[in-house]
Amino acid sequence: MAATRTPIYQGDDGLERAVIDLVRVGAEGHAAGVRQLASRLMRAVPASVKDAEEFRQAVHHALSVARPDTGLRFDGGAIPADTEGTHPLAFVDSMPQADELVLDGRIAGELEEIVIERERANELAIAGVPLTRTVLFSGPPGVGKTLTSRWLASRLGLPLVVLDLAAVVSSYLGSSGRNIKSVLDYAKSGPCVLLLDEFDAVAKRRDDESDIGELKRIVNVILVELDRWPDTSLLVAATNHPQLLDSAIDRRFDRVIEFPMPGQSEREAVLGTISHDDVDRELVTITAAFWDGGSFSDVVRFWETCRRRAIVRELPLEDVVLHALLERSGSEEVRHDLWRLANEKYGFSNRKIAAAAGLSHPTVSTGIRRAKGAA
Repeated sequence: MAATRTPIYQGDDGLERAVIDLVRVGAEGHAAGVRQLASRLMRAVPASVKDAEEFRQAVHHALSVARPDTGLRFDGGAIPADTEGTHPLAFVDSMPQADELVLDGRIAGELEEIVIERERANELAIAGVPLTRTVLFSGPPGVGKTLTSRWLASRLGLPLVVLDLAAVVSSYLGSSGRNIKSVLDYAKSGPCVLLLDEFDAVAKRRDDESDIGELKRIVNVILVELDRWPDTSLLVAATNHPQLLDSAIDRRFDRVIEFPMPGQSEREAVLGTISHDDVDRELVTITAAFWDGGSFSDVVRFWETCRRRAIVRELPLEDVVLHALLERSGSEEVRHDLWRLANEKYGFSNRKIAAAAGLSHPTVSTGIRRAKGAA
């Protein structure tokens, strides 16, 4: 069974737990993990800290004077590099976090099964049932495939190893196959979650006439490795284009999980998470409705842009979000609800709404009346 990280100390105070985690990760020699914990402390300052801004500045200063990380050493071996030894072929996140992950119930259930399998590995072994060793995530861009890999690593208490596709696919003939083999061997040297993102780039159909022979040799390497992959580590491959994969690839995976575009409830949930539920719930609901058909990354990018704009222009976040939404197109019902909310709760006049939306004053007045009648 894969080993999990068990906290040494379970105090109620966030700062106490953070200090213990910092000591533990530092003692293990994980400089990257120390920086990740410090960054997390700056994002969410523990409630016991009296001056949050001074605390953030002090932590930031401490990070700025630290020496560059030499990279996580994993089971005694350095991260593999390219032929010249100048570029690492993988990145290692020793303390992966994915607190903002939001998924529908079907996918969440499959992921929970993978976690429980590892917790009950002895029972499965006695019954002669193998663990899930390899998983293929497929779906449109921005639906949470990469974040889900981080979540799995976090739940399993394992480091996340991410293949650097640009470094692996070398221009030197014959190097790419060796590069990916060295990363796979590295990931097998100790328990971890290995993420092969943009998997279609290295596992294309071998009957694709436009591809060079080198990439076809990579597919052969991957096929062999998938069959031999140990259950001590979990291999996760993610693709936006499953139709490009070699026909022999998907049946080599223990599980294939398809990620759909998020629905209204999932978009609301991710907005509630990144806004820390500090923004009016109705505004969050309407914002999610405006992004019908959009991905998680679309929604998050919009909200983070509004947050940056609010800080730079010294404006209330709600005003910035309202103005940005007023400029967007959307269904008639959603736009009318937005106009009503801006008018009733945030004091926007009909003329102000009309100017921001690029519409006439009577059109906005009519829309607000309809929204009030439907409410």
